[in-house]
Amino acid sequence: MKGLHDEKFVEYFAQVLELNWHGYDLWAVGGIVSDWDTHDIDCVILGDYDEPRLLQIMNRMKQLGPWSPYWTQDPKPFVGNDEHRRKMHICFPDSNDTDFMMKTWWKWPNTKWMVRKRRGILNGDPVQLIQNGSQVYF
Repeated sequence: MKGLHDEKFVEYFAQVLELNWHGYDLWAVGGIVSDWDTHDIDCVILGDYDEPRLLQIMNRMKQLGPWSPYWTQDPKPFVGNDEHRRKMHICFPDSNDTDFMMKTWWKWPNTKWMVRKRRGILNGDPVQLIQNGSQVYF
């Protein structure tokens, strides 16, 4: 896939849009918004931390396509093109146990992104797809 207008991305997004997003925002980040060929769709979910509901949404997303979702308490997705390193609290489903949410502090930008930046490869700006349960993109 390459970009948010890629036919495959549009198909995957149409399926994910059918989930109950009330109270949550969904942002696309990473390769899909950076004009790179990508095999997954990195995305950030923002909203209240409700572990059972987030697990349900994220696990269903992963069943519907190559989504790579995580939740963060931050008020907006972090692009990572600046050099200011900070810790963010993120949660994502454990790949081996669908009833368990991994919780971690993640230093961002991470080493991978800092190396890319030195090579002149920058992240595209995050794009909000869903706001408080309603589609805002397309």
